[in-house]
Amino acid sequence: MFASHYKIDNLTAILDYNNVQLMGNVSEIMEVAPVKEKWSSFGWEVMEIDGHNFKQIVESLYRAKEIKGKPVIIIANTTKGRGVSFMQNTCEWHGNVPTQEEYIKAMAEVKK
Repeated sequence: MFASHYKIDNLTAILDYNNVQLMGNVSEIMEVAPVKEKWSSFGWEVMEIDGHNFKQIVESLYRAKEIKGKPVIIIANTTKGRGVSFMQNTCEWHGNVPTQEEYIKAMAEVKK
């Protein structure tokens, strides 16, 4: 609210929106939707992108620099642990470190 009130237009936030919290899914622990509408209601320019698409990430950052008179938030919709079978969409990997064996398996899966 401060940033929009003072028209801080050199501020860009990126929200990694993967719907997973430390202890479970966002909808089960503490629902935060509708995210876009909430940020917009605070006076921020809101962009939504595929957070796994590098082209969209770069383009949104360039567009954010062009927005004047208000801060920008980029909601990067992602899948937690995407591409790693035993990590994908699981809250257990929010703060855990893989073993050497798990690391090797994960790296093999993401290199496919």
